[in-house]
Amino acid sequence: MTSPLLSIQGLKTQFNPSHEIIKAVDGISLDIAQGEAVALVGESGCGKSVSALSVLRLLPNNAQITEGKVLYRGSDLLRVTEQEMRAVRGLRISMIFQDPMSSLNPVMSIGDQIAEAILAHKKQSSGELKERVVKLIKQVGIADSEQRYDAFPHQLSGGMRQRVMIAIALANEPELLIADEPTTALDVTIQSQILQLLKDLQRQMGMSLWIITHDLGIVLDIADKVAVMYAGQLVEVASRDAFFKNPLHPYSQRLFNAVPTMEKRHEPLVTLSGSVPKLSRTFTGCRFAERCDYKVPDCIETGAIKWKRVSGTQQVRCIKLNDVDGIEKPSQERKNDHPVNSNHIVLKVNQLKVHFPIKKGLLKRTVGHVKAVDDVSFDLLAGSTTALVGESGCGKTTLGKTLLQLLPISSGEVHYQGENLSGLSETAFQSYRKQLQIIFQDPFSSMNPRMLVGDILEEGIRTLKPELNEADITQQCNALLKRVGLNSDVRLRYPHEFSGGQRQRLCIARALAVNPSILVCDEPTSALDVSVQAQVLNLLKELQHEQGLSYLFITHDLSVVAYLADNVAVMYLGRIVEYGSVDEVLNHPAHPYTRALIEAVPTWSDPKEKKVIKLSDDMPSPANPPSGCHFHTRCEHVMAECRKKTPTDVFLNSNHRVNCLLYR
Repeated sequence: MTSPLLSIQGLKTQFNPSHEIIKAVDGISLDIAQGEAVALVGESGCGKSVSALSVLRLLPNNAQITEGKVLYRGSDLLRVTEQEMRAVRGLRISMIFQDPMSSLNPVMSIGDQIAEAILAHKKQSSGELKERVVKLIKQVGIADSEQRYDAFPHQLSGGMRQRVMIAIALANEPELLIADEPTTALDVTIQSQILQLLKDLQRQMGMSLWIITHDLGIVLDIADKVAVMYAGQLVEVASRDAFFKNPLHPYSQRLFNAVPTMEKRHEPLVTLSGSVPKLSRTFTGCRFAERCDYKVPDCIETGAIKWKRVSGTQQVRCIKLNDVDGIEKPSQERKNDHPVNSNHIVLKVNQLKVHFPIKKGLLKRTVGHVKAVDDVSFDLLAGSTTALVGESGCGKTTLGKTLLQLLPISSGEVHYQGENLSGLSETAFQSYRKQLQIIFQDPFSSMNPRMLVGDILEEGIRTLKPELNEADITQQCNALLKRVGLNSDVRLRYPHEFSGGQRQRLCIARALAVNPSILVCDEPTSALDVSVQAQVLNLLKELQHEQGLSYLFITHDLSVVAYLADNVAVMYLGRIVEYGSVDEVLNHPAHPYTRALIEAVPTWSDPKEKKVIKLSDDMPSPANPPSGCHFHTRCEHVMAECRKKTPTDVFLNSNHRVNCLLYR
């Protein structure tokens, strides 16, 4: 049997802040073979990224590796000098970091940054160097590679920046590439392209791949082997096929059950109570026991839980697996989904346009407009959810903010309960603010870090309900916190003291404080783990059922759309190109763009081969949109008239319409 390319053996890494020791990685062992793709999955805070940083010895000053070995081709990387480590790091083992914008130097061109990675290990003439960099830019799928050499990071899309990070990592043709959440926050179309690029490069170069993610669709798409991590330990290691056919650890099963799908619309998603335990505590027995539905006294009273090999390709850390097939999934109380029976239109948007002027010169003359929202019309029914989907830059968030008059309307109308809001002054609109609220995408940046949670919640009530006294305000805040699953004592804590899921709950509580009838939800689950996402989606469904709320749900996650939405509006470059019920749009998509979005979604529930419609990474600018159909520059069905004629809505039935010249 050949030895692995990288063998991690009993690795332990701890952080040493002044008051407590945090054991972020506590004795993990994992082998990666030559040419193998290994996925490491788990919730935020379980130690995935720290494991990778430990292998490359890129830890911060307050962290140290206390035990273990990291054998690369037989040599222990934890015992070599820093100078010897530099000959490995970036040359033999490279890493793609999670956030491409913060990882790239904003004042250096992308060509110079890729060249810098090459020159750190090899001396080359300027001509050879530029030729190599241009070839790398082309290899990662960026068009006009010679022109892009001098581009700066802010001039590139998110997908292109991630491709630049991949080019830097591949600059010296490493044997192992570590990718830390390489597609988080990317649109599904760009995500699909990045994953395909990684697979192609791995095959061409014979490279090993270690991918860190919490997306099970990505795992199925790219991995040969799966390792599940929880609270600093690995709890299950299996081949991809064995893992997806029969996940054995209760934590692995919960990750699968928490994924939203259309089949689960009529029941609450399975959630994990509590959160990942603090890694500063002393553990006895199973670390997952507090959140496990199968726990018995031995799970806590036994010492360290040992590995149990189930087959040649699967092992698990669980004492309940004497009879694997005997474990039944715990029943969860089912709730009937209440379909929308109301035909009452609570919000009507008619030919809405939001154009931002482009000003240049000393006198700041207007030389053009960014057409962020360009002639959009749709209805939102009382007690229903309309999902707004599309790639970044298509105008989704701008539309949501404009409905609440957080951005000015250029033309068109917004009617709430029959009243036209578009012509109202800020003072006149103030009385409607309590009816229309928003949950912002980033819960941390949308809360004042210097304010207590109680003050944040009370702020909206004091502004929009001045008639309430102090006792009533306190009572309402406590009731809100209880409603979103938090205790009233959190009122005296600051936002940074909460997890991502808890902060999102606080943002929901703040939006509900003034009893709105419409909530604009702007990507409220995009950065959350699948288990935390399930909690937030369950909460939104419960609130809608109990209070009759209407949601405009802005997202690019189609699995969330399938679970939560009643109707779907697909937006591209400021226009809605398809609108209909969730079943019609997702199961019978009409517009080529909608089909491309759906085909790009990695899925673990249907592993059959499927055709992926590849869209170019160059979405046109809303400041200079294409003539005719805006999508014709990326459409595989483009016709001559698409370049000249602007399509109009064609109704396929009473509720399903498409904006495409393929339909007459």
